[in-house]
Amino acid sequence: MLRVPIALARPGMQLALPVYHPRRPESALLRAGVALESHVIERLRELHLRELWITYPNLDFLAEHVSPALLQAGHDVTTAVTPVFDAAREHKHARLDYPAYRRAVQSLLERLLECPRARLYVHELGEAGPPSIRHAGNVCLLALLMGIKLESYLMRERSRIDAALARDVSSLGIAGLLHDLGMLKLDDETLDRWNATHDESDPAFQEHVHLGFRMLQGEIEPSAAAAVLHHHQRFDGTGFPDRATFDGREARLAGHDIHVFARILAAADLFDRTRNPMHAPRAELNPKPAIPIVRALNLMLSPPRSRWIDPIVRQALIAVVPPYAPGTLVTLNDGTRCVVAEWTHLDPCRPVVQTIGDPATHFDDDEPGERINLRDRGDLYVAVAEGQDVAADNFFPGHATEFDLDLTLRRQYNAA
Repeated sequence: MLRVPIALARPGMQLALPVYHPRRPESALLRAGVALESHVIERLRELHLRELWITYPNLDFLAEHVSPALLQAGHDVTTAVTPVFDAAREHKHARLDYPAYRRAVQSLLERLLECPRARLYVHELGEAGPPSIRHAGNVCLLALLMGIKLESYLMRERSRIDAALARDVSSLGIAGLLHDLGMLKLDDETLDRWNATHDESDPAFQEHVHLGFRMLQGEIEPSAAAAVLHHHQRFDGTGFPDRATFDGREARLAGHDIHVFARILAAADLFDRTRNPMHAPRAELNPKPAIPIVRALNLMLSPPRSRWIDPIVRQALIAVVPPYAPGTLVTLNDGTRCVVAEWTHLDPCRPVVQTIGDPATHFDDDEPGERINLRDRGDLYVAVAEGQDVAADNFFPGHATEFDLDLTLRRQYNAA
């Protein structure tokens, strides 16, 4: 199987995974096994789908990175919140169904734990849905993925509660899904200003964290509600909102004074906002294209964003979000067309790739490609991915263990 951009879709290609309706994520437009026809491809392009998974010879090994059950659980998550987001867009009232949100997030978490090889950020949950629903699903997924990776860190940071409760990330996933609920209460002028400028210093925009917290307080676990309130806090102390101190002053939160759930949520939210400028209600009125994942990760590792995120949480982000996920089409700097076959978070931008022909014309080619480990080839690197030039976006570890989250967590444990 192979991920192909919708621009490369051709009649005769056979779908390896279902295609879901962009505005109704609970509805499958096409089932796996369907052979594409010209009019179907044209319709999918009109719906602004980004990519498809197709069957492709000699790439069966990529199936281990994709779980239909996991994808279905992801679609169920975005489906759960769609009614309230849709109602808000139409200025109507909708009941917040907290039990449904809990069930959907818990099911997604269970699928993630069951499918370790598919537990990579290879497919955004709300791939083609409205921007705010896409963002909610993506942040939920990323928060869960990082939370799973940070189990020992969660126990250390939440040492005052039982270890089993400390490492339970289901409430973190709920916070991720509902973190921008307060945005639905902002007036159109504020939303339009945010979508145009992304100015976090706007007091009217900042109010959304208080609105969301008040909507969720008493409905979800207190730590999850607090994470919603503080998901714009920054590790360097430049975020918001301020916290009232015992002597009546206002003080900013920084470092480990910020709850670990809020730190994880901040990283997930910032990454998805960086990758997808269209992430808020009414963003579709001011369309902006997504940027490649490798570029978004590079920005997360560079100032000023690198100062805003807990360094250990940032390592977890690198551990679960491949710059070039298995199944991704890339072109090397020498012009060779490849598909990413394997990757390691220790050196994320030097994956193992396998050469292939042009998917638009050779999707039934039985000739196996050559495998190239870019860690062994200093003369080669990924130059094009997601249809864009990414040569300047590649990042590499300054030393062998810079991105080794497991080693970092072991050192923390030994020091403790």
